[in-house]
Amino acid sequence: MTFRDFTLATILVWLMPAAAAAQDPAAEILDRERALVDAMQARDRNRLDQLLAAEYFLRGVPDINRATWIDNAVTLCWGTRADIEHFRARPIGDVIIASFDLTFFADPISCRPAVRRSVITDVWVSDGTVWRLEMRHAAPPPPSDAGIAAQYGVVPEPPPTWDLSGELSFVATGGNTSTTTAGVANTLTHSSNGHITRAAMAFLTSDADGVTQARSLRVQGRHGFRVGTRSELFAEAEYARDRFAGVDHRLTSGVGVSYTAPLGRRHSLRAEGSAGYNTENRLDQTEEQFATAVAALHYTWTMRPGVRLAEDAGFIGDLETAANWRTSSTTAITVTITRLLSLKASHVFEYRHAPVPGFGRLDLRTSAALVFSVQRRPPIP
Repeated sequence: MTFRDFTLATILVWLMPAAAAAQDPAAEILDRERALVDAMQARDRNRLDQLLAAEYFLRGVPDINRATWIDNAVTLCWGTRADIEHFRARPIGDVIIASFDLTFFADPISCRPAVRRSVITDVWVSDGTVWRLEMRHAAPPPPSDAGIAAQYGVVPEPPPTWDLSGELSFVATGGNTSTTTAGVANTLTHSSNGHITRAAMAFLTSDADGVTQARSLRVQGRHGFRVGTRSELFAEAEYARDRFAGVDHRLTSGVGVSYTAPLGRRHSLRAEGSAGYNTENRLDQTEEQFATAVAALHYTWTMRPGVRLAEDAGFIGDLETAANWRTSSTTAITVTITRLLSLKASHVFEYRHAPVPGFGRLDLRTSAALVFSVQRRPPIP
């Protein structure tokens, strides 16, 4: 063998492993898995869009679609460190099935340091030139002694098609002055095929020494249908008597749109905007009619299982008289006792910039109520 032949053979020996690695699809998939993790930590939406197939989804009950998964990936916290361990990849034609343990070192919701590990199964599909992720399944690692039980879990209940809830509150005082305040409220909601219909009623009465001081009644109906995964179009109408504020009769109607923000599981935020018309007969024998613009925010926070904090804030503007605007805020905390019963404490703030003559601008109500809830759900698929 000449020196030249020896040199060529040596070069070939050095190049063969590199060439084999370049042709190894498993190594390429591992690189793309790492790129996917890097894109999540960098919140790089464009890079995620390049790595995911057009029909990508996260397997679950229900499945999470591509758009929602990307929104979660760029919104939640994934820290600056991640480990991929026990990687395995099996090529089957134009498909590669990869499985591995994925560990992040930050809590996605709170961003605090934590160890979060998943067992991942990914399906990668090639279009002849590029591998893209088609489907993912993620599950927590089972305990070492779980055995066959690790293959099963509790199936979550589907959302209710019918939901009936009611509230009952009562406060009485005696002695020098005898007062009673009682309230009742009911809400019936029906959900089916993206349509949501709700009917609600609330009644409040206040007596002092056997004489009725004021009463209020509100009856509301609303129907909406989803547009996409987060938006809803709706129409609603409400009849009200609010003698606390000097209103004998009020009829309002409107149409609008709502949007639910992509937040973590413990938080929910929905924003609404609508336009409508208001007809109001007042206790001073006057009548007001005007077009309205309405904005509202509905926020809930599940502080812990069975304990929920809710905040509903709204603004109503008169499109004809700028000074005639109103705002309200309801803050409530609900503690679940049983599947059917809960305790609720709430505080209501109502402000009218142009009140009925003889009545104040501000009303405050604080109450505690017993809440019952009855739901009917479809069969578990």
